[in-house]
Amino acid sequence: MTGSATANTFASPDPKERATAKQEQEAFDLVSVDESNPLTTNRLWQRTRELLSNWLGVIGVVAFFLGWELSTRLEIINPFYFPPFSKIILKGYELFANGSIWEHMWFSLTNFSIGFVISVVLGVVIGVPMGWYKAVHKTFDPLLSGIYATPLIALLPLIIMMFGLGSISKIIMTILAAVFPILINTMVGIANTDNRLITMARAFGAYDSQIFMKVSLPGSLPYIVAGMRVALGRALVYIVVAEQYGAATGLGYLSSVAAQRFQMAAMFVPIVIIAGMGAGLNETLKAVERRLDKWKPQKS
Repeated sequence: MTGSATANTFASPDPKERATAKQEQEAFDLVSVDESNPLTTNRLWQRTRELLSNWLGVIGVVAFFLGWELSTRLEIINPFYFPPFSKIILKGYELFANGSIWEHMWFSLTNFSIGFVISVVLGVVIGVPMGWYKAVHKTFDPLLSGIYATPLIALLPLIIMMFGLGSISKIIMTILAAVFPILINTMVGIANTDNRLITMARAFGAYDSQIFMKVSLPGSLPYIVAGMRVALGRALVYIVVAEQYGAATGLGYLSSVAAQRFQMAAMFVPIVIIAGMGAGLNETLKAVERRLDKWKPQKS
């Protein structure tokens, strides 16, 4: 009898608890079903805001090109200099269909990729000792600042005379444009390593090499990626300028020739391609930067 009573006691909850559970379930059902309920409205509004927030970039791009299309169609902007975006799309489709643009794309993207990779390697290799050793930083920082302030376009004729109109001159221009933002950000990232982390590592008996590999270098990764984002835009700009100034192929060359012939829609096709490539690579680097954000030193 005692065992049976005990089993019944555990099997049947208290009537007050059952009533409370029933009331909570009814309240939950009411909130879930009744769309006029303020809690449900707030929840739907929050979901809508999150959805819009995720698509704001796409909405902004679509609005820009739609405004371009309408303003040229209504002749608010001179359609001769800025043809409707739909005509640019059609001209781009024509260039891709007949295959005339592929050679130019391959030339530009290959030179850009090679130059950008070399810039990342050089920027990190030179920036690390400048950030780690104060004597090296003090010795080369004035020279670095002076070179970084030099207008690269002034060096372009010399580079073309030395290396010709081929790929080498374009790669060198890409390196000169991209290496300094990466170098400077690497130097700043290494130099700004949290002293508390270094002190803690030394307290546990870590050597300088271990501190560098385990603390300073991982902590500088977000800075390096941020430098790559800045270098990306500069590299794309200067490789196009180099191709417009002196080249026999490339997207910059294609755009320059189309402008000389007053083929404005064809002129904008390479520009749109470069802008789209830059935006895509920048978003990729932003995603990498968000993944590495946990390494950034926390502000006290």
